[in-house]
Amino acid sequence: MKYEITIESLPEKVYLAIRGYMSWREIAPDEYSQWENKYGFPNKNLIEQLKTKSGANEIYNLFCNSCVKDEQFDWVCGDDIACENLNNAQIGDGFEVIRLAPSDYCKIIYSYGNDVTGEQAMKEADDYFWNEWLKSNPYSSKIDDEYANSPETADISLLDKDNKRVTMWHPIRRIK
Repeated sequence: MKYEITIESLPEKVYLAIRGYMSWREIAPDEYSQWENKYGFPNKNLIEQLKTKSGANEIYNLFCNSCVKDEQFDWVCGDDIACENLNNAQIGDGFEVIRLAPSDYCKIIYSYGNDVTGEQAMKEADDYFWNEWLKSNPYSSKIDDEYANSPETADISLLDKDNKRVTMWHPIRRIK
């Protein structure tokens, strides 16, 4: 099996984040200015400051912490760059504090080879969770049911390009 999968309970986690958003449909080049006025683009130049201010070195991606239905851009969902907020840093200077509630997670670790990029590996591991694992296990996703769009819930991912490994945590709950 390509994937190492466990169910893991995590306590409340607090992250310092650079907010970002993505649309479920591709944004056309002539729409970029409209997108930027409405949602902006994450300032990736702040990543080193994020690490320093938060006191953490690992950079996570928090997905679907917030979603809105947009008439022009379809569903627009949070896609935040984050570090655990070890220093209890406050918001400001392009950073926000995100709190995730305690939850059970499906933790997927996927080690990939040289024939796959890190981004492709993340997509493959995410597709595996949604298209195979979730359908064959007694769980539902907390970002896809009555918890959807809850500010305390997000998919968490960590890309380790040096060791060619993706780790993802999908918030879940057992189906009764």
